[in-house]
Amino acid sequence: MNHNEGYSYQIKKQRLAALVMPGFLEKFKISKLMIYFILVTFLFISIMPVLWIVLAALKDSSELSNNPFSFPQSITFENIIEAWTVGKMGKYFLNSIIVAFPRVIVILILATMAGYAFGKLKFPGKNALFYFFLLGLMVPIQAMIIPLYYNIQGMGLINTFWAMIIPNFGLSMPFAIFMMRAFFKDLPDELMDSAKIDGCNEFQTFFRVYLPLMVPAITSLFVFEFMWAWNDFLLPLLFVYDDAYRTLPLGLMYFFGEYTADQSLIAAGVSISIVPIIVVYIIFQRKFIEGITAGSVKG
Repeated sequence: MNHNEGYSYQIKKQRLAALVMPGFLEKFKISKLMIYFILVTFLFISIMPVLWIVLAALKDSSELSNNPFSFPQSITFENIIEAWTVGKMGKYFLNSIIVAFPRVIVILILATMAGYAFGKLKFPGKNALFYFFLLGLMVPIQAMIIPLYYNIQGMGLINTFWAMIIPNFGLSMPFAIFMMRAFFKDLPDELMDSAKIDGCNEFQTFFRVYLPLMVPAITSLFVFEFMWAWNDFLLPLLFVYDDAYRTLPLGLMYFFGEYTADQSLIAAGVSISIVPIIVVYIIFQRKFIEGITAGSVKG
């Protein structure tokens, strides 16, 4: 190729690029717009029920009946105050806190230690014991209800907070151990070797070396367990008949039956019940996403 042919080749290449690039950029922009459109659509579908419930709680009943999907003309907090006091949502709210936090904290402690043992330590029968725990994921809770009820009754725990706390230590552990073991296995074994060279025993290696690295995983498990504990309905329904021990989901059921005609009041009760989950997610959402996406970028 002489100088003139090379020059004409470069001219053709530049003209071709000038023709292709605008179309490519245009397609790229269209695809990006489509992605944003789909994401915004799913976001709107996701938040619409929550937004509608909150707006309904801030309207009076007549306005809600006439314009159920409009923004409130005048915001009122009377429904929320009435649901909190007259509907006893405040008492149910406190009961849910009493049940949820001990349950979640104990599960986090036990699952983290068990996950470390199954993920990092070596002992006879480790795999067999781990798969034995996994059997709990395969047994539906409906199959355990009757023996569980008689055990709780035999221990005299019916109509107590312990009836809603103790069974969940066992019911939640299979998933919690499975999750924590997976995170511990992803951490390098060389950290344990280095800690032993520095004179750390097993407990010091766990608390000082591995536990600080597990904060995203522990946060993710905390959000999951808190959400399940807060929304737990079946065990309170089975074990609690006394109104003094009802948690928020169970109290909301009786509240709904008593105030069926007043939709604004019911919306206020539902709004009270969902606020803690939203607050917990907002506080821990950064670490929660880090924990959920951990390991997804590994090659």
